[in-house]
Amino acid sequence: MYRYTFRSDESSSAVPEADSTLTEYKHLFTLFIVLQLFSLVSMIIILLTASVSSLVKKRHLSWSNFTATWIFSCISYSLLVGAPITWQPKYALCLTQAALVYTVPTLTACSTLALVIQILITVCSFATTSPKNAGSASHRLSTFVLFVFPYLCGGGMFVLSLTIGLKDRSVVARAPGGFYCNMTNTLPGRLSAVIVTVIMIICIYLDVYICVILRRHWHIVSGNLQASLATVMRVLVFSAVSVVAVMLGLVFFFMPLSKHGPGLELVLSLLSFGVVLVFGTQKDLVQSWNTGFQACFHSIQTGCQMLISLQRQPRRHGMRPYSISSQESMITQTSVNITLA
Repeated sequence: MYRYTFRSDESSSAVPEADSTLTEYKHLFTLFIVLQLFSLVSMIIILLTASVSSLVKKRHLSWSNFTATWIFSCISYSLLVGAPITWQPKYALCLTQAALVYTVPTLTACSTLALVIQILITVCSFATTSPKNAGSASHRLSTFVLFVFPYLCGGGMFVLSLTIGLKDRSVVARAPGGFYCNMTNTLPGRLSAVIVTVIMIICIYLDVYICVILRRHWHIVSGNLQASLATVMRVLVFSAVSVVAVMLGLVFFFMPLSKHGPGLELVLSLLSFGVVLVFGTQKDLVQSWNTGFQACFHSIQTGCQMLISLQRQPRRHGMRPYSISSQESMITQTSVNITLA
């Protein structure tokens, strides 16, 4: 979610100066797209499994919203899938992707903050031995605010980027060797970088506060949050990984543009893969998939056994299947015998 806001002009992708360099960029672009598509498909499976499977513990809306924003992020960076790296998209497509690549970092950062805040609320509620009623008005209000908050911030960034691109078509382009379309105007990228950095600083503070609460009230929280404690730990781990990614992005952001290359996209695009790795390996999800695979395999095995038994059934009774013509001849012969009688 933080990987592309730190490249705020169309020079963000290094320009290949030789055919060998361009060939290398093609391979890196292919790897970039593969990572995005793999993460996209994996997170769709994770979200669907958590939504429909009875074996998966019920997730909070903030968790589902977090996963959905990452799905949207992967879609945004995969709009040029199947196109050669030298292809220049039409203005409408390029403007759409350029606006999205400045939007999704803010969107996913805010959904991460919403998830951390929700976990903080849950931990504090159980730590004080007075859990909130899930049906209370305050609980419904906080859930609604945490759900809408990422889309309000992301929508504002999208409107800003889209307005800049519509006012000046020349700022929207895909740089030679670039993995996606962006803008030469530095405002959307720098503003998004500031927003993401501030949000992650808040996340760091909240993560530390959550850890302090867990340490002080572990005997209470560990019992009440036994079902959700694994999710809490995974969120803390992912937040730490995200902070590292933000710091790396800021280092590249303040480096001269001439030193930028596709390696930044590849390194930071692993964040979406990190989401899959951290949240897609939860025990209940894995058990649900294992049960589904076993049921599917059992169904296929049963179907094959039925087909084999049907093929072997005539031979086992010493019978041979009759053709239509042989059955007709038997019926004719019987009718003739009845008439003669």
